[in-house]
Amino acid sequence: MRTDIQESSGSNASSLDSLCSRLAQVIQQSGLNQSEFSRELGVSPGFVSDVVRGQKKPGAEFLHSLKTTFDVSIDWLLTGEGTMSGEQGIDLELFRSIRLQIALVRSAIIDANPTAKALLLLLRNEQLKDIAADPVLQAFLDDINPDDSEISLATELYNGRLWTSGAQGQQRTLLEAAIAHFEARKPLDTIAALTRTSGSNVQINLGSSQRNAGRDYYE
Repeated sequence: MRTDIQESSGSNASSLDSLCSRLAQVIQQSGLNQSEFSRELGVSPGFVSDVVRGQKKPGAEFLHSLKTTFDVSIDWLLTGEGTMSGEQGIDLELFRSIRLQIALVRSAIIDANPTAKALLLLLRNEQLKDIAADPVLQAFLDDINPDDSEISLATELYNGRLWTSGAQGQQRTLLEAAIAHFEARKPLDTIAALTRTSGSNVQINLGSSQRNAGRDYYE
């Protein structure tokens, strides 16, 4: 049975206090006593007790065992950042932003609101300064109310943003996904669909550069 012991010195003993507390949380969460917990990790109960009391600090092998055996985030254990399982907490500000974007896109595409159309065009072109400088657009944003019926869409977009790196890339991806969602829900113009020639080019409004396909939303 390994001990994986690293003695703590006076200079870093204070930095172990929060680690000790988080390790105690892990043990409590596991539902095991210290002896059972130690056995699962393959270390002595005395060593685990010493770590919990701040007398010793864990080494790399001990931390790796915690990760693989109990799925504990090492970043969380050492720094307190994130959650015990490594999942990030919900970014409420981002979630509210997504709900606001959904409400705006719905108003522009489904309700054909002219102010919402103008806002959406500026937002897609990343002209945020123009939005901030226009009191009419600002008032519209202040008054717009996200619809609780779209909460599942907001959750889907929020979870999907994890696959996009960079804040700017995330915002663009979220906005275009919301646009695509509501464009798919627009009532079908059956006459236009039936009279469309087979040789015509079809564009779907997924990019701000596709001005031809999007003009009817903003004019």
